[in-house]
Amino acid sequence: MANNDFGTYPPSSTYDAAADTVSNAANRVQDKAAKYGQKAVEAVDASRDSAASTLESAAAGIRARAESLPGGRQVGQFANQAADKIGATAEYLREHEVKDMMSDLQSFIKAHPAQALIGAVVVGFLAGRSVRS
Repeated sequence: MANNDFGTYPPSSTYDAAADTVSNAANRVQDKAAKYGQKAVEAVDASRDSAASTLESAAAGIRARAESLPGGRQVGQFANQAADKIGATAEYLREHEVKDMMSDLQSFIKAHPAQALIGAVVVGFLAGRSVRS
């Protein structure tokens, strides 16, 4: 062992070996994270069509009942507008891959940070309530 003003320390080859070990471990963790991320993307991509079909069914159901809802014409118009938004969401899901959706989400968050924060709070609240129930 070498000696200096701060005491003894191991040779540099020990440091190199430790650095290599840490680097290899970090690379393995990074590879596993990338594989799990890819699996998650594939799972979401596989369920996009099913989710879009469910949304389209919901929109069709809302449209079919819009005119018979209590509250008059304005409620019916509001229901039709909601059905149109749900239908547009279904179309968006069918036409875009997960990476495109993530890019769009990032752009929205950058352009509208306050709305994104409010949306995150609402989603978190609803998720919390669904877990408790």
